[in-house]
Amino acid sequence: MSLLKSTEETVEARAEVAELLHEQFARLARELRNLELPQGMTPERLSALSVIDRRGPISVTALADREMVRPATMSRMVSALVDDGLVKRNGDKDDGRGVLVTTTPKGRRIYQRAQEQRLRYFAEALERLNDEQLVAMRALTTQLERFSLMLDAKE
Repeated sequence: MSLLKSTEETVEARAEVAELLHEQFARLARELRNLELPQGMTPERLSALSVIDRRGPISVTALADREMVRPATMSRMVSALVDDGLVKRNGDKDDGRGVLVTTTPKGRRIYQRAQEQRLRYFAEALERLNDEQLVAMRALTTQLERFSLMLDAKE
């Protein structure tokens, strides 16, 4: 009987944590969306640019998978990034028909500027934490990284 209660409590605790994570990630996402972005940049374009910069050269299909959008949607976004001189398309040496996308120096500068702004935003908020809270926040980032890897493995 105690095992059943323990299992029920575990299920309830997991559901509660899932809800709390969802709420806080949504809140953080809203906060980040409200930060000023470089001219012509949307949160979606910045996200794609960050993946291209960190994981490129990357195919449009792999980029779409990573960003969880349809390949046609990503293809249009990549075209806009190409038109703005932020990324470039190159042939895939391993697949004669394939195309790989990489950031241009201009694209990397814009991504880095936006990234620096976001990091400053978080660093300023972290300044308000005491040492104990900062240690707890660091431990949380380690657990979130593990959690993200678990989610990635399910894909």
